[in-house]
Amino acid sequence: MSCESKAPTESCCPPGSYGYLEPQGNEVGRKTTAGDVEVYETGTVRKSLLLFIPDVWGWNTGRVRSIADDFAKRGHLVVIPKVLPPFEGGTDGDALPPNFNISERFGDVMPLLKGEWGPGAVVPKLVKVLEHYKEKGVEKAAVYGFCYGGWIGFHLASEKQCVPIVCGVSSHPSIHLEGVVGGDPTELAKKQTCPWLFQPAGVPGAKGADPEMYDAEGSLVKELEALFPGKNKTVRYCQDVHGFVVRMPPTGFAGDEGERMKAAITKAIDEAASFLEAVL
Repeated sequence: MSCESKAPTESCCPPGSYGYLEPQGNEVGRKTTAGDVEVYETGTVRKSLLLFIPDVWGWNTGRVRSIADDFAKRGHLVVIPKVLPPFEGGTDGDALPPNFNISERFGDVMPLLKGEWGPGAVVPKLVKVLEHYKEKGVEKAAVYGFCYGGWIGFHLASEKQCVPIVCGVSSHPSIHLEGVVGGDPTELAKKQTCPWLFQPAGVPGAKGADPEMYDAEGSLVKELEALFPGKNKTVRYCQDVHGFVVRMPPTGFAGDEGERMKAAITKAIDEAASFLEAVL
């Protein structure tokens, strides 16, 4: 689905996005290390790996772990790495602190995105994770990036890895960060080694909306289709806003609109599962 008009691309999270959400659900996975990288691991070791790359609040916020546990119940080995040096204390030792208002303070995040939170610093940590699981018998992997994590996943999948990346998913993607830091998202799309599913949110131009580059006629999808014809997918959630899959607060789940919101999250997760399971 596509929605007309334009959306801003100067931040990972547009004004009107959902902010920090405390961890949801009861964890069934475990904390361990992959190489020298701390990870949350859930599911049993098998020949394929699902690598979650979380948003700017890191490896233990919102629904990220509960979604990982859900995928483990579907038969996947899922890993969430802790890869962002904490800023102002971070959240559980990772990424941004809970009280950080990214819409108001994105300028403070910019140096991080060009430095220790940038692809040049983070992707090598993810490569170490892949190397670790390759030693355990993993033969292929997929990435599932949320917000900022979609940008990092796009970089990871732009080169052949020791464990082949066979597909990628990004809910409310922020691959447009490539342009924010001086690069070109379209050029990065041309380097992809696998097809992608995008789940942008909102009506472009409205508050909390993701830009149209993620739609079927958008620049990223066109480049991906040139590489992998008919294998990519994009579904826009026009009634929701950026962050809805992992950061939509359950306090809003009352009444008919609440039921619609819960259904949107379930639909997005099921959609991601179907896309991933076709190749994993």
